[in-house]
Amino acid sequence: MKRFLLLLSGFVFVTNSFAAEKFNLEVYASRFDSIPIGVVDFKSTNRLTINENIPWEIIANNLDFCGKFNVVKSPTFDSALFVSKDAGIYIDGEYTVTGSNIVITCNLRDVAARSLIISKKYQGDLKYIRSMVHRYSNELVEMLFGDRGIFESRVLFVKVEGTRKNIAIMDFDGFNQLKLTNNNTVNIFPTFADKSTVLWSSYQRGKPDIYKASIKDGSSKIFISGRTLQVSPNVSPIDGTVAYASSQAGKLDVYTCNADGANVRRLTFSSGIDTSPGWSPNGYQITFTSDRAGGPQIYVMDADGANQRRITFEGRYNDSPAWSPKGDRIAYASMAQGYRFNIWTVSPDGTNPKMVVSLPGSSENPTWAPDGSLIAFTNTQNGKSDLYVVRPDGTRLRKVTSSGDVRMPNWDKFW
Repeated sequence: MKRFLLLLSGFVFVTNSFAAEKFNLEVYASRFDSIPIGVVDFKSTNRLTINENIPWEIIANNLDFCGKFNVVKSPTFDSALFVSKDAGIYIDGEYTVTGSNIVITCNLRDVAARSLIISKKYQGDLKYIRSMVHRYSNELVEMLFGDRGIFESRVLFVKVEGTRKNIAIMDFDGFNQLKLTNNNTVNIFPTFADKSTVLWSSYQRGKPDIYKASIKDGSSKIFISGRTLQVSPNVSPIDGTVAYASSQAGKLDVYTCNADGANVRRLTFSSGIDTSPGWSPNGYQITFTSDRAGGPQIYVMDADGANQRRITFEGRYNDSPAWSPKGDRIAYASMAQGYRFNIWTVSPDGTNPKMVVSLPGSSENPTWAPDGSLIAFTNTQNGKSDLYVVRPDGTRLRKVTSSGDVRMPNWDKFW
């Protein structure tokens, strides 16, 4: 496994703030579900320009990606354009390149008066431009919505390379992809244990065992192993308890263990196959897939295995449940007629099932943005599989990758 350096370790940011006297951001933001905002090209202060990772384009893409903004892009300030799109605020800025270093200044301004509302400055190595701009985008979301932004989050995924499948990580927008494993076997079911640790299942020893690795230094070790199958790990966000599926009793059942692998406990005892466990955000419940009633369906149980109950009844094959960060919905992949999966959500009590998105091909493995604003999933067509994101209500569908080799995504949490 290659060493992975945290993106934020390479730059320093300095913040300069100016209070707005005439423009009230809180009042402006409260008027819209999606805030109209202009984004203007940033200018070089010394004629040294950059041709990739251009700050204003990254900002515009970030804000459009998250679905909280209606972005109006313009190479220069265009009052008529912004007014016609109801954009009362806009972002402009400048940058200074000196050798391998860059200083970026991001300004939020009032369209009507062009007055400065707040300014932020960031400094660091050129290779960390995207990280600096993601940090600014997060701070902007916090200013306008009072929420944490998703722009420094990452996505684990399975990178398909012929018969090999390796675990990789990328930024939320598909950039900065890096393989975390590089072996000639099959690695699947990646999940974050915390912001710097990954669990996954690997066939390195001929059958699937669960491995643990550090994202920071690349060190890895076997976490759960045996003579049977150990698959689909998932970690409680509260105390680090690991839920996983194991066939040590003869067929796949859901088990839990402590963060150090101790205190193994079997939770399911049905005659069917029970797998794909996922923790609720409060750590009190676990959702899982079981075919105990015939075809695979989604179930929920308490964290100790009590009160097991089925929550999906539509679709002949439902799998890959994922709990929303707010705990109010569970996303899953559902197959109705034919052999094509679509993405659905349902309430934890089984009420109000809704199809989120239906695309050509098969859509699988939903995973939530850390703030619950988006659902990411993979869609496979003609053997090519890419990452998409969509709002839980089915709007703002966006294709994130185009490489055709992305499977089993797992979106980072707020740690």
